[in-house]
Amino acid sequence: MKRGVAVAVTAFLVVSAVAPAVAAAVGAPSGGSATVSTSPIVAQQSANNSTTPTEPTWEPPGPFSYRELTTGGTHDADAPPAARSLGMGGIILRYVPVSPLQTSAQPLKSGQRLETDYIQAYTATYGDAVGEYQFVVVFWEKQTKRVNGTTVSYAANQSVQRISFQTSEGYATSQLKLRSHFEDSVRATAWIEHNGERVQGARWLFSHRSNPLTASPAYPINGKGDIWRWASVNLILPALAGTLVSGATARHVLDRVVVSAQKSEIFWGVSLALVIAAAVGVATWQTAVVLANAPFVVGILMGAVAFPVMLSLRDADVTQAGFFRREVHNDAVSPGGEGRPGTRRVSNTLKDVIEHDDTLYAPAKSIRSMLARYWAAPASVPVEEMRSYDSGDGDLGRLFEVDPESDKVLKHTPARLTFAPTVLREVDDDELADAPEGGIAAVPKAISVQLSNLATRINWRFVTIALGGGAVVYGVGMAVFNAPLIAGGAALLPALVGGTEARDGRLDVDWGPTHYEDVRAIVATERDEYKDRSTYDALLEAITEIEFDQHKRALQFADKLRSQAQELSDETHGGPPVADDAASEPSTGVADD
Repeated sequence: MKRGVAVAVTAFLVVSAVAPAVAAAVGAPSGGSATVSTSPIVAQQSANNSTTPTEPTWEPPGPFSYRELTTGGTHDADAPPAARSLGMGGIILRYVPVSPLQTSAQPLKSGQRLETDYIQAYTATYGDAVGEYQFVVVFWEKQTKRVNGTTVSYAANQSVQRISFQTSEGYATSQLKLRSHFEDSVRATAWIEHNGERVQGARWLFSHRSNPLTASPAYPINGKGDIWRWASVNLILPALAGTLVSGATARHVLDRVVVSAQKSEIFWGVSLALVIAAAVGVATWQTAVVLANAPFVVGILMGAVAFPVMLSLRDADVTQAGFFRREVHNDAVSPGGEGRPGTRRVSNTLKDVIEHDDTLYAPAKSIRSMLARYWAAPASVPVEEMRSYDSGDGDLGRLFEVDPESDKVLKHTPARLTFAPTVLREVDDDELADAPEGGIAAVPKAISVQLSNLATRINWRFVTIALGGGAVVYGVGMAVFNAPLIAGGAALLPALVGGTEARDGRLDVDWGPTHYEDVRAIVATERDEYKDRSTYDALLEAITEIEFDQHKRALQFADKLRSQAQELSDETHGGPPVADDAASEPSTGVADD
């Protein structure tokens, strides 16, 4: 299809260049031509509204009439509708659609709505047709007016643009940049002038409304290379620059505030969503302006996204520390073991701390406190002053021992912003003039001295910011909004800013003695050793009792065995055995009987 169109266009340009010469040689007409009319509705309106208004007090605006601006051009019947003759040559207006997916030029049709600001003039000129041309385009709007009971159409808000371009022998392409129209669609009537005269029949009718995409840098897009160029200019390079600037800014801010506001991901996500919603609202309202400054907009958005992320990189170093003040009672167990263990009361405070550059900081979790730390000194204590602390392995990353005789466990006042406007400031007595002496005669001089002292004590910085800045903001607000209430509210901002002070933070700790932990460790060790010794003595006593009991049982068992043996012997021999030393009586024999 594209090849057929190209062949037809080439044939038209060749015929347009050769036909006049042939016609002049043979004295014959060069061929038929067709007048390009507007749509039927436009043509009918042009015919119906050709009546010149008769009201003497009203004339249609110029410089061109409605009839002239609605008259189209002529083209050869066999040529494309966008082609026009230049005598010894021809011209075709083409455009590239506003789409990265369509990169080939298309011929401009009559009455078509053009969304791009760029038109290609594709020419083929020979002989006298070669030279400089002017592309004249008139932008206008159709409006109607009742004149003597008749509705008259006229061309309002006319603006003329002239674009010069040069043609060469043969084929050439010139790119013409039209004036942008982002707000509303306007009608356009264009023609070609050569040597100060209009080229007969070389006219085009179309409408124009610029697509906001055409306002972005690196446009138009005519190929894949242009897509990469457009993306690099509008997206990649600005995003990279915004990220680098955010990184440098975050490092600078962290050098002063130490750590971010320590807000959660949900907080930053909601904040980012609100920023994006506001950006989308502004972009919808001023799309062309936003796209015209696309690199800056993308850089700012990427910087806004990257800044809180880079600012929170140091949040992982924040740990929770415990400050303990132990009170030892009189009835506590002694190393020797006398007495019973008593109850000890331990006062404690938990704080989020971070150690950076040999300093321990205790930052508060809030954006206001972070802003205060930028101008004021944060609550901190040098590491070299820290004593009696341990590294924790659990919920607490640090354990600090406080002096048992201290009144408080910890005195912590974070850096803060305070609204404290002062019209009169404190000054040294040396800066004030002394009142003169001399009675009534010195009254004028005394008044002068009092006024001078008052001028010295006035806080001119706050007065200048509050009054001068308020007046400027009020004037700008009235010029922009023309609303006294809004301008008056905005005029209070300089006073609020000028009256806000950043006050330093404090972190006071009465550290326990340097040997406090060592003493507690020695006591604990002696207690353990005492427990071990007590356990050994008890074990030895238990073993002794067991051995004595076993010996006693053995003796009882031996006695029991002897008793049982005696009883068994008596039963066997018929009685207990007779003792050797017992006296035996004489036996009585039978003979005696």
